[in-house]
Amino acid sequence: MKNINLSILDKERFGFNIAKVSVEAGDSINNIIRDCLDQQVDMLIARCPTEEIHLVQQLEAEGFFLTDTLIYFQNKKPETFVSTSLQLAAPYTWSLANADDSKAVGQVATKAFANFSGHYHSDTRLKKSDADLVYSSWAENSCSIANVADVVFLIRHQEMPAAFLTAKKINSETCEIVLNGVDPAHQKYGLYNTLISLTKNWAMENGMKNILVSTQITNVAPQKVWCRHGFEPLKSFYTFHKWFN
Repeated sequence: MKNINLSILDKERFGFNIAKVSVEAGDSINNIIRDCLDQQVDMLIARCPTEEIHLVQQLEAEGFFLTDTLIYFQNKKPETFVSTSLQLAAPYTWSLANADDSKAVGQVATKAFANFSGHYHSDTRLKKSDADLVYSSWAENSCSIANVADVVFLIRHQEMPAAFLTAKKINSETCEIVLNGVDPAHQKYGLYNTLISLTKNWAMENGMKNILVSTQITNVAPQKVWCRHGFEPLKSFYTFHKWFN
């Protein structure tokens, strides 16, 4: 039986009983819907592999609607990982963020993800201002809660936060770039390129042989940076929402 996961954070943020599930071929959509009704779920977030077109059609037939398309990239070429220290053009500096930097990282996320085209923003029943908080609180928690991220890079401009990136180890050989953003006022200065280089360096130092990263398929700019750093497309997923009330 496919288990749905109730999201306490989403309920606190949006005021609805929200659950999440990953669906794949062979799953019973009717059983998933029944579980949601039994648990009084207001809205279900379902992620589905894009190649499972018949499953997509089943979801649509049951009232699920598309909210975004997520694409994953990977770099399985350790020989391309950076191995030297990186220098930023003054007055930019970088450091490893800790709990004391959580507010600074959150400030960057607030600016970087304002009106972002993620699945929360695409759902008209959810307030966009609340959707913005998904990313700022996530960024802050990455600095202050141990299991959210294993490393957070923070770039400052004259002591003011300008860009950040969080990464997490998936297993002994694979890590994932989880959340990252650049303050729009500091874009086009190569900061994101530097953050990816820092991550590759960290991955090499920690014995990683594979780096994963994902974004909405319409978010083209970072995908260009990943390609220049040896990343290649890996897989993609549709995100659907279904409201029950």
